[in-house]
Order: sequence, then C-alpha cells, then structure tokens
Amino acid sequence: MRSTIGRLTGNRGIRSRILAPFTFDALIIATNLVTGVIVARALGPDGRGEIAAILVLVFTATWLFSLGSTEAIGFRQSRSPEDAPELIGLWLAVAVAMSAVAILIAELVLPTLFSAQSSEAIALARIYVPVILFSLIVTVFNGVLLGDQDFFAYNVFRTIGPAIIAVGYAGCLITDSFSVETALIANAAGFFVASIAMMVRSLRRHGIASPRRALVKSSLWYGIRAHGGSIAGFVNARLDLLVLPAFLAAASIGQYSVATNVTSLIGTLTGTIAIFAMPVAARLESASARVVVRTLYATLGIGVAIAIFLAIVAGFAVPLIYGSEFEEAVTPMRIMLPGEVLDAASVVLWAGLLAANRPFLSTIAAGPGAILTIVGLILFLDSGGIIAAAFVTLTAHTVVFVISALLYRHTVGLRWRDFLPPGPPAKDEASGPPAQA
Repeated sequence: MRSTIGRLTGNRGIRSRILAPFTFDALIIATNLVTGVIVARALGPDGRGEIAAILVLVFTATWLFSLGSTEAIGFRQSRSPEDAPELIGLWLAVAVAMSAVAILIAELVLPTLFSAQSSEAIALARIYVPVILFSLIVTVFNGVLLGDQDFFAYNVFRTIGPAIIAVGYAGCLITDSFSVETALIANAAGFFVASIAMMVRSLRRHGIASPRRALVKSSLWYGIRAHGGSIAGFVNARLDLLVLPAFLAAASIGQYSVATNVTSLIGTLTGTIAIFAMPVAARLESASARVVVRTLYATLGIGVAIAIFLAIVAGFAVPLIYGSEFEEAVTPMRIMLPGEVLDAASVVLWAGLLAANRPFLSTIAAGPGAILTIVGLILFLDSGGIIAAAFVTLTAHTVVFVISALLYRHTVGLRWRDFLPPGPPAKDEASGPPAQA
C-alpha cells in the first residue's frame, strides 16, 4: 500500500492533474462553506435566497455569452502554443462585445425573472449585473492558463475570488454591517481582482496581438460548437435556480440553494480534474483516450465517496451548520446526489470530445438533458416545489451521462471493454509537457 501511494504521489502528472486540483477545490469548498454559513446565519432564508438569485443570474449570463472562449483557447493553444497572443486579442474583444449585449439583455429580463421577488432585490440585481464583464474576462484567461498547462497558476487564481469574498463577509459581520448589499460588493470585488491577476500573468507571458483572419474563423467556430454543450450543461446544472424565482418565494429558493451548494461539492472537487484532462488529451493525441478513461475513473471514485458521505451526514449536518430553518433542504439534496456524480462523469467525457476536436458532440449529449430540465420544471415546479426540481435534475443528469458515454465511445472508436479500469499511466501520458514559467 505504501509503495502504491508513493508511486501515485511521486507521479508529476497525478500530482498536478488530480491531487493539486483536489486540494485547491477542497480549500475553495471550505471557503464557500464559511461564506454560506455567514449568509444563512446573518440573513436567513430570505436574504440567502436574494443573494443566490442575483449571483445565478450573473453566472448564467456569463455561460450564455462566453461563446466557448475557455474551450476554444485551451484547445488551440494546446495544439499551437505560438498562437496565444492572437487568441488573447481575439477573445478579449469578443468578451467585451458580448458583455455589453449580456448586460443589456439581463437588465431587460430582470422584472420577469424576478417577478416573485421584492423591488429591492430587483434594484440590487440591476446594480450587480455589470459584473458580467469581469466574469467573461475570467473565462478568457482561464483558457490561456489551461492552454499553457499552467495548472498551478490556474488553481491559485481561482481561489482568489472566494478568498476575497470570505474576507469581505467576515469583515462586514465583525463590523455589524453585513447585508445583501455588502455581500454583493464582496462578490464583485472577488471577480474584479481575479480577472486582473489572471490578465497580468497571461499578458506578461504572451502579450497581445491582432488575430489572423483564418485564426478568427477557426477559433470562433470551435468555440461556438463547444459553447452549445456548455450552455446545455449549465442549463442542466443551474436552470432550476434561475427559474425558481418566478415560481417560489425567497425562502424556498434559500432552502434549495443550500441543497445545491452541498451537492455541488462533488462537481467542485472533481470538475477541475476533468478540465485539466482536455488540454493534456489534446496535446497528447495518441494517448487521448487513455487520459480520458483514467480521468473518468478518478472522477467517479471521488464522486461516489463524497456522495455516500454527504448522504449519511446531511440529516444532522445541514441543520447544525446552516440552522434548523434549513432542514427542508436535506431531502432534495439526497435526491440530487447520484445525479451530481453522473454529471461530474459527463464533464470528463465532454472534455474527451473537446480534445478529439468534436466539440459539437457535447452539445448533442447535453441537449436532451436541457430539454428534460426545462420541460420538467415547467410541468412540476409549481405543484412539487423543490422536491420536484431535485427529481428533474437527477433525471436530466442520468440521461446526459448515458448519451455522453455512447458518443465518446463512437467518436474515438473504443470498445466497451476499453472502459474497464485501466492500469498505471504511461510516463509521458501521466506527466504531460511541462508548464511554461
């Protein structure tokens, strides 16, 4: 056992692509747990529901208008590192243009999306919406760091935002100034600082240049095709929280946001492992399938272990941590856990499709789940509440995983037995090329 552990921890690829992101993800989860408890204890279900609804609006707008920037940059830069300056120039211009469109549309649809919320919540959402610009800039430089396989910097920078938010929350709580308004200010500061830090590192390394016409065409086309899968995946994961404000009161949204925050531990602890698989598999074309299958098993193993633990402790841990008024969040949380494991596994398979230069197939895989989510919420949310939303999410994730496995198997020509647990990784495959300094 000791020798096995020693081989695993001594492998640079496993340290950088599995152990390091898992450690940083755990740190982010601990930070988010602290901030979630502060909001729940200080503001109760109503305040937590308002903050959750506003943040989800910005996150959703970011996903809708990013046009697959992270995936397009990460893929092209993995294959052609010399294109980085032009990729930065192209996608920064896209981010600025798309942020203007996103902010305008968000302001227009706010009264409809927040029809069940107070006028104060709508006013705060209008003020917070411009944060979409910094959120879109982050997606651009995420792609640059992934294309460089600069995984350590990627891990560090993605912890900056949650850390700033936690410090802001704690400071407001100590000074007795904590409110929905100050919580949103802390979140905006986190986005701003993270985007600037990532921009400085990437521009110092690569600079910025005007893109060639051929690069514009190929990169945008790849991004748009990959973007469909991102949108559908995000719809499956978070459309429930976006739709809830139109049907349910803030207290129910607060309950459900606790359930989704807890179950999202699975995606948070495994998502970065899947993200790192894409640039590695794209650059190591001959070993692409082996990278993806091994990442799939690592994700499933971690996900199942976390799900079992959460299902056991939820009954007493959720009321203890968040407060007794959040006890109703336990049942929908347990319902969603298996679906969250399968959703994490689907992300790995999508990374494999992206690395194989078949980005549109991730859209095909996620599309049926998005349809099930939309139809299910419309049909059952009003009568079934947050329990119905949990079952809709579980069903959608299950369907998407099955379709994703079928599509990836067909795309790379695997047999079903190739999905059996693989042996130790090859030296070149496990380590990958070194990150740039």
